[in-house]
Amino acid sequence: MTFLQLTFAVEVAKNTSINKAAEQLYTSQSNVSNSIKALEDELGIKIFDRTKKGISITETGREFLSYAQEILDKMDFVEDLYKKSRLHQEYFSVSSMRSYFLSSPITKLWSEIEHGYNGNHIYIRLKKQSFNAVMEDVQHGHSDLGVVFLTKTHHQRVQRLCSVKGLEYHELGESHISLVMRDDHPILDSGDAQECREHIAEYPYLVAESTESFGRFYDDSSPSIHRLFEEPPKCVISINDSAGSQDIAAQSNSFFISSTVWQHPQHYHFTSIPLAEDENNILTHYYILRKGEQHHPLTELYIDELKKMFGNL
Repeated sequence: MTFLQLTFAVEVAKNTSINKAAEQLYTSQSNVSNSIKALEDELGIKIFDRTKKGISITETGREFLSYAQEILDKMDFVEDLYKKSRLHQEYFSVSSMRSYFLSSPITKLWSEIEHGYNGNHIYIRLKKQSFNAVMEDVQHGHSDLGVVFLTKTHHQRVQRLCSVKGLEYHELGESHISLVMRDDHPILDSGDAQECREHIAEYPYLVAESTESFGRFYDDSSPSIHRLFEEPPKCVISINDSAGSQDIAAQSNSFFISSTVWQHPQHYHFTSIPLAEDENNILTHYYILRKGEQHHPLTELYIDELKKMFGNL
């Protein structure tokens, strides 16, 4: 089976005629007909019924042609992509465990990138992923930069993994794990943070996760989070889109857990309640790079914005 045979079959289906298809493809009718016959014999199926009145597509043929069209579309996409890549185009990618660490720095760099970068076209990819996925992405060169966090007590895990994967890590700063809910959430009526923490699990809990993991309540659980959920919440809503979880929290009595106090006051009116004062509730944030490699020029600018951001936390 060849791309040319697929092209012939799809074109015949579009024109419902071998002769018209041959005209469109600037080839002979016999060439198209023989090519399709060889394709049918190879696959052991009948794509077209041929009669004196012309051709019609068989049921099997309809299914086959849908796959054939998909393959040809992908081929066109790849050809178009690499034709465009002959332009001077650069790529820059960041993976992070939190979407805010993706969106905030890039908006600060807007003047640097909105008209391309360094005289070239620029393609920027920002990915929110789990801890392990971020590490893998940077290790294998899928991302120029990674941003991860772990509880302060788990520092050695970052050190060990980076050593094994040929990565370097640098500390950005610390933050306090916090509960986040809308400003007028009924649990805030008491005005007592400890009481809020003790009773918050009575309300729906939103988990924004990139992979399905029932029973796991946070990216890097602390003893306080385990105590928070000594009994599982009566309602857990898992969603793989953090913006979607924020929309739900803004319009309901649900809550979510954040790696920092809330950082988007211009979008939502949320209140943050830090978990109890405990070393296990302090997160250390790191940026991750491939060791010994020359980095994209945007990497240093992005890291500078991350440092400024953590300086304001």
